[in-house]
Amino acid sequence: MALAPRVSTSWISMKLDKIVVTSRGPIFRAVVAILVFVPLAYVLLWVPILHFFGASNSASSPRQQYMIVEAGEDAIKHFAGSHDCGIIQSEIYLAPWPTKPKVSPFCKNRAALLEALSSGGRHGWDEPYVGKGCTYRWFSTPEICMILERFNAITFIGDELVQSVYTAFNVLLREDLSFGGLQQWIMSDQDRRNCKCDEQFLNAECTGYGVKNWEEVKKNGGNQKGSPYFCSRIPHAYIRVESTPASTTSQALFKDLTYSKPNPWQPSPLVFSFSRSSNYDVPTTTRAVEEWHALAAGAERNIPMLFLGPPALGTEKAAGLPKERNTGVWQYQEQVFRVVEANHFDVLSFYNLTMQASTPDGEHFGEGVALVEAMMVINWLSKLDTS
Repeated sequence: MALAPRVSTSWISMKLDKIVVTSRGPIFRAVVAILVFVPLAYVLLWVPILHFFGASNSASSPRQQYMIVEAGEDAIKHFAGSHDCGIIQSEIYLAPWPTKPKVSPFCKNRAALLEALSSGGRHGWDEPYVGKGCTYRWFSTPEICMILERFNAITFIGDELVQSVYTAFNVLLREDLSFGGLQQWIMSDQDRRNCKCDEQFLNAECTGYGVKNWEEVKKNGGNQKGSPYFCSRIPHAYIRVESTPASTTSQALFKDLTYSKPNPWQPSPLVFSFSRSSNYDVPTTTRAVEEWHALAAGAERNIPMLFLGPPALGTEKAAGLPKERNTGVWQYQEQVFRVVEANHFDVLSFYNLTMQASTPDGEHFGEGVALVEAMMVINWLSKLDTS
């Protein structure tokens, strides 16, 4: 391609030498050369670029319109169900203002991000959660898609906490607050009325309809009872694990999604939670963490791992484990985090996030909290090295 302009310009010059004999010949030749070269360069260079990106976007999803939302703008107001669910971004996320000139309020690296989000707080009950010292970004859906493109696959493994995060992850990717985390194509009209919005996360009958993997939505999300993904090239799945050792089925699902990828250096992140499955028992959680660390290491792949700490308990929670309630949750978290870090997991605590958040039963939180949790995980993904 580099030779094409020179050949074209040379050919024009030969023709002009035969035609132009006046003193204006050089100027005339330059003008004609420009007129020929510019369209030629457009055809050879710019058109293929436009074609490539257009084909790439359309192959990923016909819904994609790569508009980046400016800071402070509402990135979810156009989501399906935004009016019915009553979720406004400004009520769950506070766009920060720099406290110092030329200093970004956003965390610079992964370690700072995890520390800030684990140690942050709210300025009042159900107020937006803010990181300590620095905070996280609220990415638009196109930005989330660009983040996901850096990975082979993403697995969410463990108990109902990580399932809730995965449900919210699907809500964001499908831009559907009403049913984005559910397989609504297999639900009756009555189920759909009962499982909208918060009920995706709070109603045990509704969580049974939760999306388990991206293939389910790719196959069915386009019909009249579904909503498709904004982007769907990168595989992701939720694998339920409630015991250790995990079932052979759960292990096989993980291996199928991660072991077979052709590029071993491209990351396949793993997001893990086991506090409720272990009944807040440190030895049981330790065995589960060591098991999944061994499975990830056995893949001989680049598998970054994130452990999600348990949420705080509300006063509405019925008697049960842990007996010491939030004191017990905090002690469990402190002990487990040391084990988790020794097994090469990053750690993200949800304790402070949920301490001043509304909960109907003291254990489960609504869609707003789940969306924040999912966005925190996406921020962690954005900070991972991919080289």
